[in-house]
Amino acid sequence: MQISAKKVLTLAKRGLQVVLVLVGGYVLVLIGTVLWTFEVTLRQWPLFIYSSPSSLSVGDDINDVRLFDRLTRLGYAGNQVVAQDPGQWSESGSGLSLYLKYTPLSGHGIVYGPVGISLDWNRVRSIRLMRAMEDVNQIALEPELIHIFPARGCAPELCRAVPLEKIPSLLLDAIILTEDTHFFSHGGIDLASIHRALKTNIKAGRYVQGGSTISQQLIRMTVLSPEKTLWRKINEIMLAIGADAIYSKRTILEAYLNRIYLGHWGPFPIKGLAEAARLLFGKDLSELDPSECAFLAATIRAPNIINPYRHPERARSRRNMVLGLLFKAGKISRDVYEEALESPVRMKKPGASPVRADGFLDLVKQRLVPDFGSAGPGRQDIITSLDALLQATADLELKKIGDAGLQSHLILSIPRSGEIRSFIAPGPHKWAGGGGSLESLLPLLMVPALVPEKHDQVSYTLTTHFFTAPGDPVPVTLREAFRSRRPLLVEKLSASLGSDRIVTTLKEFGINAWKQSGGIFIDSIGPMQMAHTYSLLATLGSAAAPRPGIRVVDSMSTDILSTDRRTVSFDPAILFLVNYLLKGLEPAAEKDGGPDKAWSQPSIFNARDREGIWDIVYRNDALLVIRIPGHDVKEATIRQMIPHILPPAKVGSENIPQVPGGVLFRKICVHTGLLAVSTCPRVIREPFLKGTQPREWCSYRHDPSPIRSNFRN
Repeated sequence: MQISAKKVLTLAKRGLQVVLVLVGGYVLVLIGTVLWTFEVTLRQWPLFIYSSPSSLSVGDDINDVRLFDRLTRLGYAGNQVVAQDPGQWSESGSGLSLYLKYTPLSGHGIVYGPVGISLDWNRVRSIRLMRAMEDVNQIALEPELIHIFPARGCAPELCRAVPLEKIPSLLLDAIILTEDTHFFSHGGIDLASIHRALKTNIKAGRYVQGGSTISQQLIRMTVLSPEKTLWRKINEIMLAIGADAIYSKRTILEAYLNRIYLGHWGPFPIKGLAEAARLLFGKDLSELDPSECAFLAATIRAPNIINPYRHPERARSRRNMVLGLLFKAGKISRDVYEEALESPVRMKKPGASPVRADGFLDLVKQRLVPDFGSAGPGRQDIITSLDALLQATADLELKKIGDAGLQSHLILSIPRSGEIRSFIAPGPHKWAGGGGSLESLLPLLMVPALVPEKHDQVSYTLTTHFFTAPGDPVPVTLREAFRSRRPLLVEKLSASLGSDRIVTTLKEFGINAWKQSGGIFIDSIGPMQMAHTYSLLATLGSAAAPRPGIRVVDSMSTDILSTDRRTVSFDPAILFLVNYLLKGLEPAAEKDGGPDKAWSQPSIFNARDREGIWDIVYRNDALLVIRIPGHDVKEATIRQMIPHILPPAKVGSENIPQVPGGVLFRKICVHTGLLAVSTCPRVIREPFLKGTQPREWCSYRHDPSPIRSNFRN
């Protein structure tokens, strides 16, 4: 059967139309892919979540602030001579020498460069910035990176936007000479390079040289999969040609230099020159010397192979090859070339792995605005209030107590601002259990008990003696009952104060309480609520709810802090008395203590309910809440943890509260609760509200028989 010429022509036209449609569709897809890549993908950046910068001030004890532990976590190394390179420290005589590494946060209160510190024993006497030859009262170390929130569709990576004009010209020359000599003259692909690479590979019988241009490399690492197939290569070439046709060489080069893979830093890949210079050398891009520029250019080809830690000779050889290209092209002089050849290839070692802070990061996500998933240039850095060293220490201490520790909650916060310094919670990182009882809130019950009915009529003072049980002939003070007979004290306070006063007080502190069937009931209390409640005691009545402090570092830096501030109406003097009671000072001779002794000790309160243990420890500048499920952990074990987790109070800190008006101290005989005289064997200096102090003096002769109580029912 013969087919007519007319029909053949018709079929040919239809076939050509199909081909044109397919080619046109393919071209449209290519153009759309290029536009999406440059206008969307390459405009998204990860969010870097940092810990709080640790500070060192004049007057600090370097052991108290754990300076060397912090430097070790940041990857600093000790040196025998004065620190001359970023990331080094040295100790000599009565001083320290630090060379602080560059960080993108420099200029936001973070110091960079050499610092001299003079010491008086372990206490900082002076701090000098060596570049400016200026004495300062405080410096801040760079914060630790604790997490990366990746851009949409990407994995977590160390990738930072930097404009092309901030990249050193020598580094640009080194990369172009090494990766794409004809970058500024070809149209996306370099046929001469492809031909040369093909001949080299055929001659070697294996793949030894690539012919990809910078445009092709950019497309390959942002759009295509890593598999090596003919179809992928065709797409790579076509997309590279399309990118060069639509965008300028400057745009393509800047995108490439900000996205090129340059190895790993801990668990994260390094993408781009800015992060590579900071992490590998501890420097800003502008400070790289010729040897370092050549090394970065040499690393692009195979970052994990050209590594001075694993293959020092290979790294040096490749670096020297790039220096040779720069010298032959006239980019560096012979003197610079020879000096760079003699320079050792050095890289900074990573510090500690990012601290485990899953629960804290959940809180950070809740505080950030919803559209912050992909940051723009200049809005990549988030400084939080987390102290990475304290977080790591708390995590370690909880693990020491076994399975109960793995299921525990821990909050370390600053009461007045609410900023969380350490936060540990088991999955799913939120409080779902029950907790709280009247005994766990006993300090709150003390508040109405200490409020005088009239100016000179009180139900209780800290030295009030009373019988703890019917028939018990030995009276104890309120202080002693609080320490060792809490269930009976709760019962006695509930009976003497009445349900209405207790419920009103608990509600004032944010606890949902009610009376029913002659008893007092409260809702379950979580660790965050417990922390807020005791923050009110720590600050004498005004505190913010615990939240992660967050600061977005850009030209419009903002603080995202808790606005949930609660203020109670009780007289600060009453709350001061409760805090003094919680400090648990043992009766001591006046010469051994006095009120100043209280400031060096935190208030400590522990209680058990049906589901676990509460431990609450605080000064007015730091509060620690630990919730441990079950009852198998001994209180002594928890007490041993506290000094490792709670940071010491700074000497001369403004955080030490002043004694509020309306409080006075009197020497009291421990045995009688009356004003002490010189013959009293045990004396303590106790605080009282003005007008409620004892009026009677202690007898000169101490009767060893039980003392009758003056307690008023």
